[in-house]
Amino acid sequence: MQTNKIITHLQNTLTPFKELKEYSDNPGIYAVGFIGESFPFPSRNNLVRNGNIIYIGKTEKSQRSRDAMTHFKSGRTGSSTLRRSLGAILLQELELTPIPRSNTESKMRDYKFIRESEEKLTQWMINNLSLSFYEILDGKKVIKELEKQVIITLSPVLNIQGNSILNPYAGMLKELRAKCKQIAKAQYIGKVL
Repeated sequence: MQTNKIITHLQNTLTPFKELKEYSDNPGIYAVGFIGESFPFPSRNNLVRNGNIIYIGKTEKSQRSRDAMTHFKSGRTGSSTLRRSLGAILLQELELTPIPRSNTESKMRDYKFIRESEEKLTQWMINNLSLSFYEILDGKKVIKELEKQVIITLSPVLNIQGNSILNPYAGMLKELRAKCKQIAKAQYIGKVL
């Protein structure tokens, strides 16, 4: 089965982000792994261990555009579910400050962080995360279906969409993200008033 082949490849090729020298210019599925000592998820259980895959995503363009230029780039939290989730988890530990993704209320559905907070989050990610990639050249529909299957099989702790039932921490993660959104919205309302 192709799903098992993809999972095996993603697990076996996880590389610490700071050791990556090149990125694929092709579409595919990527995995983000944890390589730190203690995952900061607010739980008494040892939920995530060193080497675990914590997030699965897809890119229909290239690994370079999605991972290098979005997920691991400061100032891109508004465009990255991974960054928003990690930022919500690390909000207090890193003393992050959420702000609206945009200055218009119509786009208040997401948040980002002030520049200093963006830098702190990026540095934490570089020091604590690994990355792997599986190229898929069979089109967007195939990539989307395979991503869905990999998420269902692995149930990574940071994947909410398509994983809420299997991921026992999805509710807690949604609450943490909602808190960041509330803080960002309060900042927006404060500026308008």
